[in-house]
Amino acid sequence: MRKQILNAWCAGAVLLLASCGGGGGGDGSVTLSGTLSLPEHAAVDSDTNDPNQAGRAPNNTFAGSQALVSPVYLIGSVNVPQAGAAGANYQAGDPIDGYVADLQPGQVIELEFTANPLVNDLDLYVYAEGASANSPPIGQSSGVNAFECLRIQTAGRYHVAVNAYAGASIYNLRIGAPTDSSTCANTVSSTSGVVAGEVVARALSSDPAANRLRAKALGAGALSTAAPEATSAPVLLHMPTGAAEREAALDQLQALGQGTADSRQASARVLSAAAPDLPPALREVIDTVHYAKHLQRTGLYAYAEPNYRVALQSDLVGAYPPADRLYSNQRWHFEMIGMPGAMATLVPLRQQFTRRPIVAVIDTGIVSDHPDFTGQVAYEASFTGGGTWSASADDPSSPGVATAFHGTHVAGIVAATTFESTGVAGVAPMARLMPIRVFAKDATGSTTADVAQAILYAAGLANASGQIPGERADVINLSLGSTRACPAAYADAVTRARAAGVIVVAASGNDALTARDAPANCAGVVSVGALDARRQTASYSNTDPQLSLAAPGGDPRQSTTGTGLPDLIYSTLGDFSGTTRVPSYGGKAGTSMAAPHVAGVMALMRYANPGITVAQVDALLGAGLLTDDLGAAGRDSGTGFGLVNASKAVDEALKLAGTNPTPVPGTVVALPSSLDFGSVRTSAELQVVLQGGASTETVTSVVSSTAAVTVGPQAVDASGLGTYTVTVSRDTLPLGSTFATLRVTTSARQFDVQVIVTKTAAGATSTADFGRVYVLVVDASTGNPIHQVAVNATNGVYPWRIAGVTATQVQIFAGSDIDNDTLLCQRGEACGGFPQFDAAKTVIELSGDRNDLNFDLVPYGGVNTGETRSQGLKALPAGP
Repeated sequence: MRKQILNAWCAGAVLLLASCGGGGGGDGSVTLSGTLSLPEHAAVDSDTNDPNQAGRAPNNTFAGSQALVSPVYLIGSVNVPQAGAAGANYQAGDPIDGYVADLQPGQVIELEFTANPLVNDLDLYVYAEGASANSPPIGQSSGVNAFECLRIQTAGRYHVAVNAYAGASIYNLRIGAPTDSSTCANTVSSTSGVVAGEVVARALSSDPAANRLRAKALGAGALSTAAPEATSAPVLLHMPTGAAEREAALDQLQALGQGTADSRQASARVLSAAAPDLPPALREVIDTVHYAKHLQRTGLYAYAEPNYRVALQSDLVGAYPPADRLYSNQRWHFEMIGMPGAMATLVPLRQQFTRRPIVAVIDTGIVSDHPDFTGQVAYEASFTGGGTWSASADDPSSPGVATAFHGTHVAGIVAATTFESTGVAGVAPMARLMPIRVFAKDATGSTTADVAQAILYAAGLANASGQIPGERADVINLSLGSTRACPAAYADAVTRARAAGVIVVAASGNDALTARDAPANCAGVVSVGALDARRQTASYSNTDPQLSLAAPGGDPRQSTTGTGLPDLIYSTLGDFSGTTRVPSYGGKAGTSMAAPHVAGVMALMRYANPGITVAQVDALLGAGLLTDDLGAAGRDSGTGFGLVNASKAVDEALKLAGTNPTPVPGTVVALPSSLDFGSVRTSAELQVVLQGGASTETVTSVVSSTAAVTVGPQAVDASGLGTYTVTVSRDTLPLGSTFATLRVTTSARQFDVQVIVTKTAAGATSTADFGRVYVLVVDASTGNPIHQVAVNATNGVYPWRIAGVTATQVQIFAGSDIDNDTLLCQRGEACGGFPQFDAAKTVIELSGDRNDLNFDLVPYGGVNTGETRSQGLKALPAGP
């Protein structure tokens, strides 16, 4: 089958594959090969719409539910009959995908889909296996939006159903560990959920004729009261009881409706044929949800929804962990830098702080209408094309541009709105943003001229635009660079900005070099390297003896934090629905992501002490008072003075301000707060450290809940603080996932560190799989695909090989096509490019065979999905 690739990296229009084979040999031709890697917890729906899927197996019956082992990150597709693209499921439909998993209290099941929910609507249902027929624990999340979730309250085996109420869509399903901090108000229990057969609705009109039509559609005795429906009050409606009567009522509802036929698909009647063995209690709940949605789509009701019995979960506001829905994705990198301790110190003092610091993000601009930037933007500007200035920093990117929304991601790490129920958290939510765009529309490079002007503007200094913001920035973040010595334009701009009182932070670069990129290598810049979730220097991070410090940057090849997601940095993004830009969220990795963690911490310091000077920050950094030392004692090339510590930084800023608040004692914490060994790892390091202020709290013991997990000191001081080695033996564990704990006992309290271990059958290999993947070779001179090969996962990876390539300059892409629409790299589908996502425009010069073309695959875009490693943006040097 010929495949097209969305314009994810290549310039020009959507590309149509010109050649479908791997090609043969021949004079001058070369062979290309490599391996596509994916996270260990990757999984795929066993009956996607791709007819070429290997090992297809229907999972649309209760008895045939597909088994999952959590944590898991799954991609799939569902559709009602004759909706979506032609393929394996188009004609008969695939309205339900069923899964079964053993789950623990606290685990959250998250569903996200990519299509417009007003037309293509998916819902999530959970049913406890073996539940009592009288009060079965059932959960449902059935809003008209692109995200659904359910929280497990009781340990057991659960059936999970993804249901297409209308239309067709790709979806992502994630189940994290019990302690991954996912927030979800919808619970699975016997006392919460839907009252089967009952719908709460308010009519738009009290016209008697309309009432009679509604009553006819609802069936005899449908209304709970003989009184006419009033527009000012809701009424309780009852569904018809018999199957035939419901069918007739659905026909009437469709006839009454005002939408298109596609938007009013009577999916409820499809369930009987598609999933005949659904337990009656679950079927009643699904039918009730469908009935309510059909009523809503008639256009005759202001609203119509199931009559709920819902137990909502409450979350803390203003203290860690924040209630932001996606904080669980960020937890590992925010805890790593000591954010809980920093906020514990600042919250009691917030009434005395009156000034919000400003952080300038010099980058690709931002998605200005993103809800997580509401009230966060102070000033904005653009410097592009060596002299073009604008008072707007809105990102004008077109769909599919590799560098699109990089600045949005960086800005969200710094100062996304926090302590509310949506989106992500920011390091410094009290800060204001000054986004400055230095990349022209769809450009992958900028110039030193534009970047230098932006630095001067942010510092409130004279610049080529003749414009100066109403207030200068307190901190400048530069997640961009070029592999060269510090240009004079940068050196001059940085020197002048520092003299004006601005702290300048820059990413060290993602080239795995032993030298920092410019401007990170300029004198006076706080240069930042990247760490993975294990506090190790990331493989891509540039190192240098003069590196200032390190911060979380992530690594898409690992999944160690218990979320089931790659170890990425999660933040704000933009995306496209067709050609319409929409706010989104997702993960990236790179020193581009590490730098804004540090810029946010600097803003916390300026919030706590507006008068702190650049020289004082330099002195604190040099004395090791803002960091946790890593590696060899003192400064080293991989991590500088160590891992940035927000709690220490806030304390030091307050001390210099002469603030004498009631001391917030330090707290012993474990980093990371959960350990995921997957099915392969046998050992890991656990850091037990004191975060926050002074404390006499000491560690008494660290004890495992099972003999299969052992823990012992590696480098521990007399107070019990330090590094512990955790080792796993799977010999005595059952197949599947085991959730153990490490009980840390201190002189003041006890707390647990979750340990997740997966055991597979003897001789079994990795089951990680994103379905059939298509590898494309693109001729870089024309932008047209010239070769394609389809590959399947083997032992958790995709080996690929293409022979007969005669082009001398190529680009490599890969992606799945689970909805079979011939488009690769759509939101929610597995996607990747060589060598890495944001660098996928890299042209490969061919002079012979290449067998080292290895890269990562992860689901592309979306709220809870990750993107492959960010190379950061390369600012091109000015010149002829």
